[in-house]
Amino acid sequence: MLEGFWYIAGESTAIKAGRPFASVLCNQPLVLFRDGQGRVHALEDRCPHKGVPLSSARQEGDSLRCPFHGWRFIASGECIEVPAIGNVPHPSLTSACVKTFPAEEQDGWVWVYIGNEQCPKPSSPPPSLPVPADGSPMVSVRESAEAKVRWDFAVDSLMDPAHVPFVHNNYFRRREAARKKEKVFTRLPLGFRTISQNVLLPDTFIFRALSPRLGSATTTVDFVLPGIHLERWEIGKRFASVMLVATPLTDERSRFDICVGWNFLHGLPVGWQVRRTLRTILSQDREVLELQEQGFGQKGSMLLNLESDTLAVWYRRLKRYRLDQLAGVPDPQHPVPEKTTLSWTT
Repeated sequence: MLEGFWYIAGESTAIKAGRPFASVLCNQPLVLFRDGQGRVHALEDRCPHKGVPLSSARQEGDSLRCPFHGWRFIASGECIEVPAIGNVPHPSLTSACVKTFPAEEQDGWVWVYIGNEQCPKPSSPPPSLPVPADGSPMVSVRESAEAKVRWDFAVDSLMDPAHVPFVHNNYFRRREAARKKEKVFTRLPLGFRTISQNVLLPDTFIFRALSPRLGSATTTVDFVLPGIHLERWEIGKRFASVMLVATPLTDERSRFDICVGWNFLHGLPVGWQVRRTLRTILSQDREVLELQEQGFGQKGSMLLNLESDTLAVWYRRLKRYRLDQLAGVPDPQHPVPEKTTLSWTT
């Protein structure tokens, strides 16, 4: 897992006033809660006294009271009350702080920054869903799904073009309509990008919703650490985008978080249909990745030697590159070429 990045802790609507919310990111248990102004705060989900999860606490105003001995903590992590000693100063109050984490809301999600000694605070805001250049209003929907799969496998699926006509047949591609493609990739600071112009959209119901006549489109696809796939389609004035995030929960579990937005069909009740489609797509990925995890219970290793596997290789090298940066390695070399062409059939 990678520290020094924003991760999605949950949907904004799940964190309700007066109700602490438990989450786990990068093996770190968290409790999230809203203060009186509606702002979200994230603390370590553990009372420093005897270890009871603070997600079981009772919220009192802008504080959380542990149900075991009534110790009370505010959003800064400071303990402001220990009932057993009365309302008097005591060394316990200064040593009983709970670790806090930066938290921000973006695109209907609560993002929490998981830092370390080398990068304790975020240098930029959380990632965001791509929006149209003309500023036209967007409609968006979100969906999430957990999987019993290690995080690297989940991230691999975000950039694996060869699995699409098999795992998601008739959604983004039709298997019988496979053809050879060439993509030009360029380097991003912590990822890579490919832009395709005058692309003929595949004949599937998803792309017919985007463009009923399946006109040509300009598409931009980015992958950036820690595990974020950003894609946008432009067909005339129509614009649609997706942000798909692989979120590490524990060593054995990951979550897919997806947000899709579009600037057309305003006023039509299509959100529930989009959400149902997203739920199906995520369940398809979950099923095949859990099969992959099952296979790795046996001996063996992956063969990442096809051009379509290059993106997965870049991802692993990008992780090493980022760790070298944080460790102060002099002049680490970016693993992605400034510009290169890859080809595959899909």
